[in-house]
Amino acid sequence: MRRAVLLLLTLVYLAGVAWMTLRPSVYDADTGALLWRALDVFARHDETSWITFARVEAAANVAMFVPMGMFPALMLPKRFWWVGIVVGFAATVGIETVQATYLSATRFSDPQDLVMNTLGAAIGAAFVGLVLPRRRRGRGRGRSRQGSAAPVW
Repeated sequence: MRRAVLLLLTLVYLAGVAWMTLRPSVYDADTGALLWRALDVFARHDETSWITFARVEAAANVAMFVPMGMFPALMLPKRFWWVGIVVGFAATVGIETVQATYLSATRFSDPQDLVMNTLGAAIGAAFVGLVLPRRRRGRGRGRSRQGSAAPVW
């Protein structure tokens, strides 16, 4: 059941990434206007003037790809946690290729996206592989079945 839920979440997540990255425009007029108004407000204050479009975009790319590294790492045996980094890198290469080839009139391929997306995937994969405690697959279930099947004397 855990794998089925994880697979469903992965598919929903991938659909969201595709929607954000493979459509002709990232923002509609209202979303773009809201973003620029917020950035304008931040620019007016010394404490928040460092919050620029470039930084927001870079942080958003990192954040969006953290699950791209986590999901493969959660689905595979723990020793293959690093596959999430490869998946994030490969997905970004695919996305950037589509943007450069088919969406070049409205989107552009950016090498920084490759770096930021892969960084996000690396953070997600490393969190699963290096920070989360080791999973005990089948250990607890096997013991409980043996314990209940053994006769009580």
